[in-house]
Amino acid sequence: MERNLANLFLTKRTNDIRSSAIREILKITVKDSEFLSFAGGLPNPSLLPTERLTQATETTIRTKKDVAFQYGDSTGYEALKELIFEYFVDEKEDFSKSLCITSGSQQGLAILGQLFMDENTNVLLENPVYLGALQAFSPYRPHFVSLPMEEDGPSIEALETILVREKIHCFYANPSYQNPSTCTWSIAKREKVASLLDAYGVILLEDEAYRYLDFTGTVYPSITSLRKNKDLSFVLGSFSKIISPGFRLGWVSVPKPYETIFTAIKQGYDLNSNQFSQVVLVQLLRDLDIRKHLQKIQTFYANQKNHLVRLLEQYLPEVKFQNPLGGMFLWVEYPNVSAKKMMVKLMENKVVMIPGNEFRLEKSERAFFRMNFSFLPEEQMEEGVRRIQSVYRDIIT
Repeated sequence: MERNLANLFLTKRTNDIRSSAIREILKITVKDSEFLSFAGGLPNPSLLPTERLTQATETTIRTKKDVAFQYGDSTGYEALKELIFEYFVDEKEDFSKSLCITSGSQQGLAILGQLFMDENTNVLLENPVYLGALQAFSPYRPHFVSLPMEEDGPSIEALETILVREKIHCFYANPSYQNPSTCTWSIAKREKVASLLDAYGVILLEDEAYRYLDFTGTVYPSITSLRKNKDLSFVLGSFSKIISPGFRLGWVSVPKPYETIFTAIKQGYDLNSNQFSQVVLVQLLRDLDIRKHLQKIQTFYANQKNHLVRLLEQYLPEVKFQNPLGGMFLWVEYPNVSAKKMMVKLMENKVVMIPGNEFRLEKSERAFFRMNFSFLPEEQMEEGVRRIQSVYRDIIT
């Protein structure tokens, strides 16, 4: 960190705060409409149930203003928690846990980092790993341990070796349509990991932000639901991908022994999550056929993904990627190029992706990029791939 007057007063932990390349790129693309962006994880705005949202907002202002415009319970609006339990929480999880509504699942990660991590903590992470988790955890300066991933989940052999070799305190995992790798854990690996975590007494931080974005509507059991010791598991969910990120609402399923301290940390952040958004969301969910809504999202994203896959096969047959089962991204390797050099050329040609090293603890020489397919219309997606093809061909020839 550059030494200046402000830095003289900063704590040591600020040295480990990571900025988000995604947010920095988004700032550039918002200012310049000529950019075609595969960078963000933006839900498609056409999927927002606008008319029902308008009705829900009007109903809230007309009939719930005494609740909606006041402070709320730190753990969240009770009616919203009841709906989350009904629609989004595995039955095998819910009886031993409480819910806390958070300002997006990102706040949940930050609270869990403060709750469990310091310089003496060993935290196991998937490789690659969600950038937002690194941002949330890094200020507490834990020792990160990287776990190799395979097409159907983590390497069980590597996991067993790590658990024998080191005392792992926490394991942060994103098992469904992982951001950024798009990997989805098989049920067999979920069961095996659950058993190993129980055997070694490891706290699981299970991020299920993409759980309901399966292209065929499959909902995999959470790892938590497969554990015997559920008091060592936290599950994070979010409305950002299935309703709207503008609500800034997520949730954490918190084991009862940790409920009081989790809530106390939450109060230090914001006292309570956006009360007005919570009340509006309750009105919306009561009026919305959530299954049909999710099916609409899943079908749309499946078509978007298939279109991007066809474009890459047509224009860039050299690139490599795993065809995902759900989610919002492709994790694409561009052979025989430098990711840094390619990123510079992409920006010059007003097209952007997120370089893969932003999601790694240790830099890789291989040029991976995360490509979002949820946001761009098909014709803009094709023009973006054409620009990427031009950059790639110029570099390798």
